[in-house]
Amino acid sequence: MTRVKTYDNQQLSGLEKSINEFLKKEEVKKLIDIKFTSFSRNDVDKYAALIIFEEDMTSGKEDPQIYE
Repeated sequence: MTRVKTYDNQQLSGLEKSINEFLKKEEVKKLIDIKFTSFSRNDVDKYAALIIFEEDMTSGKEDPQIYE
């Protein structure tokens, strides 16, 4: 199943750390794409990333949407 995860941070290094930690998880079967953006508003920088990945459903984790 294709999933999307978003992260944002005011520090680029913090965003990179969050992305790297997420990609180490077993639930990521295949990385499809990472979209990155940065912007500044009122002299405050902000960085954001959107991770598109294929979820590994063999890890015994149930899809919560199945029962909704």
